[in-house]
Amino acid sequence: MMQHSTSNHPNVDHLIDKLCVVIPMKSPTRSKQRLVGSLSDSSRESLSLTLFQNTLAFFKRHFPMLDVLVVSESLEVLSLAQSYETNTLFDDGSKGLNGALDFACDWVKQSGYDSQLIVPSDIAVLDYQEITSLIAAINEAQVVIAVAKDGGTNALLTSPPDAIDFQYGYESASAHKANALNNRLVCRSLHFANLALDIDHSEDLKMAVIRQPKRFKAWKEPSLLPVKEHHYA
Repeated sequence: MMQHSTSNHPNVDHLIDKLCVVIPMKSPTRSKQRLVGSLSDSSRESLSLTLFQNTLAFFKRHFPMLDVLVVSESLEVLSLAQSYETNTLFDDGSKGLNGALDFACDWVKQSGYDSQLIVPSDIAVLDYQEITSLIAAINEAQVVIAVAKDGGTNALLTSPPDAIDFQYGYESASAHKANALNNRLVCRSLHFANLALDIDHSEDLKMAVIRQPKRFKAWKEPSLLPVKEHHYA
């Protein structure tokens, strides 16, 4: 596959040097708890790590000009992230996802970035055009939300990085939008076919297998322990 360029989206180019991508990642041993009963512990851990590596590989391949920060409680995860030449930040996880993102946001601000893009580590299929369109939307709004299939937030772009409080959890897309409006900020909620699909439940995994059978064939049969997939880009 050819290397993409943001030259097709000229309104994105001037944002690149001022934007930091933040990827939060739990310890693999604690990830994908909603798949208990569908996958074995080792299969859930392998799936979590594979999705994370796919996310790192995607940004390194298609957006090498963007700085990436991985925040995690896992030294294994941080070591893996460093092999992709990302910045890393250890957070002990005691304050949950929102606390980890607050910590990461402080790092982003102190490092001089004007904008922050939070992307979860478990999107089934990352799409270059969707991410580029998401970034371009910051020209029109201070808060841009990629809405998940269940009403959650599957990507959050904020300018400045701490424009709103992080409220990940049930129906977080609505919570983030309300927060932005309460702060009198312009907010856009976007719905993307691929970015809406993170893998939390067995139904999500089944959908991922349907959309990308080769990529997720290792998890098609829950009784089989998956072999680590090749990284896509």
